[in-house]
Amino acid sequence: MHVLSFKPEVILYIYMASCIAVLIFNILYIFADKYSGKKRERSSLSFVGKITEQTELLREGKETDAAHFDEMFRGLKKAENLAAFEDSMLEVRKREPEEFIDEYLKRMRGVFLRLTEVYRKRDMIEQAYFAYLVADLGIDRGRETFDGLMDFLMDMITVRDVNARENALRAFYSIGNKDAVLAVWRKLEDNEIYHSRKLLADGLLSFSGDRRELAELLFGHRTEFVTELVLPILQFIRFFSGDFREEFAALLSDPNEDKEIQLEAIRYFRKYPYEPVREILQNYVRYQEYVDWEFAAMAASALSSYPGEDTVLCLKEGLRASGWHVRLNCAEALIYGLGLSKTLLFDIYNGRDRYAREILNYVLEKEEIRRKDREEGQWHV
Repeated sequence: MHVLSFKPEVILYIYMASCIAVLIFNILYIFADKYSGKKRERSSLSFVGKITEQTELLREGKETDAAHFDEMFRGLKKAENLAAFEDSMLEVRKREPEEFIDEYLKRMRGVFLRLTEVYRKRDMIEQAYFAYLVADLGIDRGRETFDGLMDFLMDMITVRDVNARENALRAFYSIGNKDAVLAVWRKLEDNEIYHSRKLLADGLLSFSGDRRELAELLFGHRTEFVTELVLPILQFIRFFSGDFREEFAALLSDPNEDKEIQLEAIRYFRKYPYEPVREILQNYVRYQEYVDWEFAAMAASALSSYPGEDTVLCLKEGLRASGWHVRLNCAEALIYGLGLSKTLLFDIYNGRDRYAREILNYVLEKEEIRRKDREEGQWHV
């Protein structure tokens, strides 16, 4: 039967009934959501009281109650209680001194060790959240030897779920055991798992132990790893330490070294100038037609950290390069990096190379636009 054969009032009644049904559903959903939220809040408040009792004992110089940790083990077997425990810890941190919180969490390590056998059998979402809590709460922080918790986390390194793997990595960084991180890198290598380079580099920066010792250890073992795993190590070092100049100079000088690694070394020497590599960087620009254009372009940017007449002459030569990116980086290094004015670039403007003049004008116009934007921004503040 065609819909048009229905009487108009029948269609209207059906429409009204549908609207009422949707309204009833929304009302029921709101009440259910509020009930669920209150239920979780009550659970969180329950944990707050229990945790506070133990921190008060620590504050008084007394021992914590062993029965409490047995109770916590039984309660945290449920994944929803893990979320309640996290909320409770956030609340307790507002009330109790950090030293007693840390001491309490040290005692919770035994509970989490027992829980690994429980969550090892759970689905990946619950395992990922468990690993997240280990990282977030600093469970096992400062542990110098492998234990069951690290074994559990190590197994998660090889899973296909990127979120679970990232949480396991964060947990290792939070523990602060450099040998464990080296073991993680070997695990990634052996299983041909190449995690996000940025996530790996950022993760290493969050390492809770001695970052200098970690950098030395990973750099010393770099030959064990493929380039995709070496690069985050080099980026990690570049972000926090200028103490590896000699090591990076050796990478830059090695003709057999991987291209991406040498480019990372050039980035390093832009941030941390090192006189012995000045000529190497200049030669990349001088002889740009004989090398990969990326080396010449990257070196041109790095030379902004090596002021001097020789660098100025080198970059002016680079303005005549055939590659647009090389010319652009040379112009930006001269204007932004070395701060040369239009007057000091007079010879280029009066020269015969039209492309050199154009790239200088392009950079100068861009800088003028940036300057006006900054002034307008300050005007509106």
